[in-house]
Order: sequence, then C-alpha cells, then structure tokens
Amino acid sequence: MNIINKFFLWLLLFPSGLYEKMGVSVPHLRSILRIKLIMDDRRPNSIQQTKQKKQKKPISFATLGTMLFTGILGCVFLSAFAVGKDYSTKLTIYFSFYIFVLASTLISDFTSVLIDVRDNMIILPKPINDKTFVLARLLHIVIHISKLILPMALPGMIMMGILEGITGVIPFILLILCATLFTIFLINALYIFILKITTPEKFKTVISYFQIFFAIFFYAGYQLVPKLFSKAALENYSITTFSWAGIVPPYWFAASWQYLKTFDLGSPLVLYFVLSIALPILSIWIVIKYFAPSFNQKLSMISGSEGEATPVKADKKGLISTTSVFITSMANRFTEKGTERMSFLHTWKMTGRSRDFKMKVYPSMGYLVVYIVLIFMRNRDISLDAIRDQSGKGKFLFLGVIYFCSFVLIMALQQLTFSDKYKAAWIYYITPIKSPGKLLSGALKATIVKFYLPIVVITSAAAIIIVGPAVIPNLLLGIFNLFLITTIRAYMSMRDLPFSQQQSASVKGSNFIRGLFIMMIMGILAAMHYFVYSYFIVILILCVLSIIASWLMMDALKNKTWDSLVTKVYEG
Repeated sequence: MNIINKFFLWLLLFPSGLYEKMGVSVPHLRSILRIKLIMDDRRPNSIQQTKQKKQKKPISFATLGTMLFTGILGCVFLSAFAVGKDYSTKLTIYFSFYIFVLASTLISDFTSVLIDVRDNMIILPKPINDKTFVLARLLHIVIHISKLILPMALPGMIMMGILEGITGVIPFILLILCATLFTIFLINALYIFILKITTPEKFKTVISYFQIFFAIFFYAGYQLVPKLFSKAALENYSITTFSWAGIVPPYWFAASWQYLKTFDLGSPLVLYFVLSIALPILSIWIVIKYFAPSFNQKLSMISGSEGEATPVKADKKGLISTTSVFITSMANRFTEKGTERMSFLHTWKMTGRSRDFKMKVYPSMGYLVVYIVLIFMRNRDISLDAIRDQSGKGKFLFLGVIYFCSFVLIMALQQLTFSDKYKAAWIYYITPIKSPGKLLSGALKATIVKFYLPIVVITSAAAIIIVGPAVIPNLLLGIFNLFLITTIRAYMSMRDLPFSQQQSASVKGSNFIRGLFIMMIMGILAAMHYFVYSYFIVILILCVLSIIASWLMMDALKNKTWDSLVTKVYEG
C-alpha cells in the first residue's frame, strides 16, 4: 500500500475510540479499508491501461495516476482566472469547471466504488457487524473522493494564495468543500432518478451514455468555446451584468467568496453565502434521510440476481427471436445466407451491448459533429452561394465533410476485434466454418450499415438540398472512395475474429502505422477528387473503378483463411 493510502487510512482511523463507542470493530474496519485501498491501487485508469498493455504487468499504483490526472485538470481550471474583470466572473467560471468535471469524474470513476456488490457476497457472510460494514463503506467513499478533490483543488488554492493571500485561501477552501458536497448531491440525485425511471439491470448502461455525453461535451467545449469569443471580450466579460446569474449555483460560491473576503453583514451577497453553505448540507441530509434506503435496495439488485427478465415474444410461427425485423432485413439484403449473415447479426448486437465498445466508438460520432461545426466556423467567409456554386473553398469544404465522415467507421473497425468478454470467442472454433473470411466480411458489413449508412443518408440529403442534384456524381465518388478506404483498412487490420481479443492485446505501434497508411490513402484520393471535381466523365470513370476496387477488396477479405489470422487456435 502506497504512502498516500497509508496517510488516509491513519487519518480516518485516528478517532478509533469514538468508533468503538459506536459499536464498530476497529480491527475489522482497518482490515476492510486496507484491502479496499490495495484493490483501488490495482484498478488502472485509462493512462495506466496503456502502460499495462506494454509491460504485461499488473498495475499497483493506480491511486498516484488518478491523482496526477486530476491535478492536471486542476491546473486547466486556472484558465478561469484569465477570463473576466472581477472575481465574481472568474470564480463562477472556476466553480463551473470544478463542479462539472468533478461530477463527470465521479460518474465515470465513482460508479465502480459505489456499485460494488461484491461486499454483499464477500464481507456480509463473515462475522462482521452491520455498523462496521456501513462505516467501512462510507470511509472508503470519503477516501476515494478525497483523492479526487485534493489534487483537483490544490492549483486553485495556490493561485488564490498568490493573488489574495491567506485571507483569500481560507474562504476558498471552505467553498470548495461546499461545492463538493453539492456535486455529490447532484450525483446521488442523478443515480436515484435513473433508478426510478429504469431497471437496475440497465443502470450501468444509462451511466455509460452519460459518460459518452460528458466526453463529447468536453471535446466540444475545448474546441468551440475559445473560437466563440475574442481575447478582449473574454477579458472584459462580467457575469454580474446578467440578471439570471443569481440562479446559477457556481455563482453562489463565487459571491460567497466575495462576501467572506469583505465580511460585510449588510451586503446583499449574504443571501448567496447562506445558499452555498446551507443548501449542500441540506441536500446531503435529504439524500441520507429519505432517498438512501430505497437507493440501497435497488443498488443490491444491480448484480442481476434479483432483476426481472425481459419478456421475449414469439412470432406467428411460434419461433422466438430477439432480432428486430429491421436488422433481419438489413442482414438479408447485404449478406449471404449462412456464416456471413450470422456474423452480421452477431456484430450488430455486440456493438450495441458492449459497454467497452460504445465508450470507445460512440463519442467519435459527437466528435464528427463538432468537427463539421469547426469547419464552418473556420471558413466564415464562405457564403451559402459559394457552396452552391462549388467554388474553390466550397469544393474544399464539401470534400472535407465527406471524407472526414469515415472517422466514425475507422474508429469502429479499430475496436471490432476487441471485447471484455473475449473468452466467449471459443464459439468460433467449435462450429464447422471452413474459412473465417465470411465472419470478417459479415462483421465489416454490419459495421458499415450501422455506423456509416446513417451518416451517408444524412450527408447526402443535406448536400442535395443545399447544392442540388448536380452534386450527386461527386457525392457518389466520395462515398465509394470511403468504402474503398474502409475495405482496405479492414483487410489490413482485421487479423483476428470479431470480439475475440482482449483490449490489452492491441499493438499500438502497428495500429499507428496502419492508421498513417490509411490517412495517406485518404489524402491521395481526396486530392485526386478535388482536381477532377468538375469533370463529369472522369468522375463517372473513377466511380466505376472505386466500386470495382472495393468489390475486389471485400472479396479478398471474404476469402481469408485460418492461416492468415494472427490467432489461429483458441488459447482461452
């Protein structure tokens, strides 16, 4: 156990005499907390997962990595002090950053601590009383949150000390604690609301969608906000000029700092001080008093042992199927009967059920939207008429949107062979499949139909509405070129069966080289398309050539043999 965990353990076990008077077994409490902290150190964050993949060694210092990451986020928050001409504005932005980032971090990281049903199976059967069990869980949560908020708030404390001295730091620390309590209330309220409207079995799925939203929101904010305001506008900005500022919680904490700094009892800021102190405490009390009992009851059902199974209806022939009519029709339309169709249906369902796959691929859809917005923001001088006339910049803008749409598809293909349930791939090796190529082609077609076909429909409709039917030949060439790029990428990267490999098996160097090669091909095709954009006959010829090349690559993928795969025999 590292020194940080030892310090937190010593600090929280310091009032051991009080715990004993409460009926808590201190030796049991110490043992439970010690094991929990050791397990936390072995739960890697995203940065340490990369290190683990390279070294093939278990992680033992995840706590330090998490604290380092949140410390870097705390340094990013200091950009709030460069905005606005008064502390009300600066601190409102700072506390907005703090509350939002802490909430998103707790949702992504705290969920694994809060929804840890292993305690019920491992600790409760042991001779440990209920008070010890509950206190161990609460103290573990306190330690976990402290390891997030201390490094996150430390850069802000140092900045306030530099700017305002000790009289500015002490109120700041108090308000950080209040903002933390308020954030914890928001997270608990969110969890309770989700459990009210959905089943415990779907709880983690809903939480994963919130994580995807936060990832997209962060990326959009990072890319778009600096471009919406000029430097002079940011420096002269003041939130006090807006009448609605008083209803925004981060403003309460900013105004409370102003009040505590001057401590003027007659100041109208005293109302915000009362709100920032009383509301978080009241919120936590409401959660513990009224919401916690029902929340804990539903929390115990998340393991799935007590949940109700989703009813499955039979069709007119009495056959039971969990596949929708739409998916079945897509499979019948785009695949051959047998192995390829089975792989299509399997891939479609797995990409919708795998939380790990969704967390890595679905945010790219949001990034695509943000990128398209950025293209138009960076080319504000391009008018709608220029796009319709397909002038130089209009052509460049159109082709940029078309070709960048492949980003989602490439991200999906990159994750197609990985799964946290990779050991279930034994099913591939007990079926009478002579060639694995059709498994690969079925998976590729499912990925194209699910992740790229909707983008094609939306992009094509928008292009035809804005430019007119004259854009259709170039639109088709762009789509066919992307199909070609996708099949080339699939032939190069799909060297294992779908969802058959552990994520740690990814070879970063080779993936990077393949990615560069694909980007080079995409750049060449886009440049060729740009220069022949106005030549209708050439566009038609290139469309035919692109279709033929895509068909040949798909056929080559379909004819892959077992010997061409990296993993030829299941090694479970």
